[in-house]
Amino acid sequence: MRQNFDVSINDYNRELFTEHKTVIEQREGESPTHLMLKILALALYFEPKILIEPSDVDPTFKPDLLVRAIDGFPKLWIECGQVKTAKLDKLTNRYRDAKFVVVKRLEREIRDLCGRCEKEVRNPWILEYVGFDNDFVESVARNIHGRNDLTAILSGDDLTVVINGFEYNSKVHRLDHGEKPYRGR
Repeated sequence: MRQNFDVSINDYNRELFTEHKTVIEQREGESPTHLMLKILALALYFEPKILIEPSDVDPTFKPDLLVRAIDGFPKLWIECGQVKTAKLDKLTNRYRDAKFVVVKRLEREIRDLCGRCEKEVRNPWILEYVGFDNDFVESVARNIHGRNDLTAILSGDDLTVVINGFEYNSKVHRLDHGEKPYRGR
């Protein structure tokens, strides 16, 4: 099913105020929650050349969202929902100059994944994790229908989303692994 989104982004943290129209082909079996995670990631990490589900990036893996560097390699790779640590390990080792973001529904999910990646991913310091308050993503996703007007307002860690006239609020929970450890020459 084709979902149209007119997205207004008011990101006071980055002083970014823009509008973006996008069409997402909701695959058979893809949940509205997963679709909403993609739109939330688009709002949180918007850049003019952001791509949703590009297929020509990697021979093995496909990101949910991507921003390319000037050389064509990934600059920002975003995964939404379920992702295996083995996939993150391979990707972060293959594209060491990129930033990787995993967007999940809940803070507890990102804490769990962050802990597992600390042990199972060779380059975890280029990973960032984003989650939201309980029931936020599901509540917003319940209002998706063919044509959607969505406004995302981000100030500090506070996110307000208005979709098709319904307003929802959440904290944006972020985790990372800090800086790459220095290991000498």
